[in-house]
Order: sequence, then C-alpha cells, then structure tokens
Amino acid sequence: MSVLRRAPALGRRALLVAVGLLVTLAIVFAFSGNLSRSTDVEAQAERARATLAAIQEAHTASEDELAFVQTDEFVRWQARAYGMGEPGERPFRLEPGAPTPAPIMPIGPQDAGPRTLPPFDAWMELLFGDRADESA
Repeated sequence: MSVLRRAPALGRRALLVAVGLLVTLAIVFAFSGNLSRSTDVEAQAERARATLAAIQEAHTASEDELAFVQTDEFVRWQARAYGMGEPGERPFRLEPGAPTPAPIMPIGPQDAGPRTLPPFDAWMELLFGDRADESA
C-alpha cells in the first residue's frame, strides 16, 4: 500500500518539475529577446555617439578656422595671395602660359624601397662591408 501512496506524490513532483521547467524556459525566452533588442539599441547608440563626435570635431575645426580668418595674420596672408605685399616686396608669379619647369631627377638609388636583410647578414654587412659586390 505504501507504493500506491507514493505514486501520486511522484506524479505531483514530476508535474511541479515540468511546470517549473516550462516557467523557466518562458522566462529565458522572454529575456533573450530583450537582450537581443538591447544589443541592437546599444550598437545604434554607439553609432550615434561616433556621428556626434565627428560633428563636434568638424564644428571645433570650423570655429578654429573662423577665429583664424578674423586675425590680422590672415589678412596679411590673403593680401600676399592677391599680390599686395609689404612695401618694397617684389611679387613673384609666372607669366600666363609659361612652360612647366623640367622635372627634377631624384638623387640616390632608384629601387622600390630599402632592402631587407636577415639580422645576421645585416650585421655582417655592417661589420665587413657588402661582400656581394666583391665576389661578383
């Protein structure tokens, strides 16, 4: 008879465990959706912060430029651009239609970049000179 009395108790416990498991799964499912939305909102906020920082930087740069334009130094600089320099200065400019100057030939080796040697070979070259030229 004790087996019969235990059977309903095991059924109730199993039912309680199943209900508890279902409630837990429902809570996890609900919070996982909220977590996903929270992550999306945080990414959107980060993009908005980056955009705001760029706008503030551009605003600061424009304020700096405005402050420079209002100085006497800028007026002198701009006057020289129009050929109105200090007394006694001779303006320099090319005549309209003047030929372009000849290109300047670079000095030094014309290779693509610095040659890279393994560390041991670099030390040997530093200590004893470039032996490759002598053996050729």
